[in-house]
Amino acid sequence: MIFDAENMFFEGKELSATTLQSDILKVGPGEASDPMILFAQHKKEGSGTLSISLVTSATEDFSESTTLATYENFPVKAKLPRGNKGYLKLTAASTYSAGAITAGLVLDDDILV
Repeated sequence: MIFDAENMFFEGKELSATTLQSDILKVGPGEASDPMILFAQHKKEGSGTLSISLVTSATEDFSESTTLATYENFPVKAKLPRGNKGYLKLTAASTYSAGAITAGLVLDDDILV
């Protein structure tokens, strides 16, 4: 698996007991016959919970957005769901006080984690 800096939501982002907003990816509207894969993993430090939601919007300000999926089991290796409007971001809800999350879009998730 190869990460591309242009397709990264979080890159070693420190977790805290709060809601985190990822970088926004402009991927263009529409669907692909072979969609990219959302890969996310987190480095646990202590105990807590973490969930991420994949959100899409037709505008970069996400004034009108739709949640496409929510993931609670890590690592996440999931094809992008249908419904992409052009912009994507992740919202992470964490109760961890330490740790880090890395998440991005990849072409191949055949990896060892």
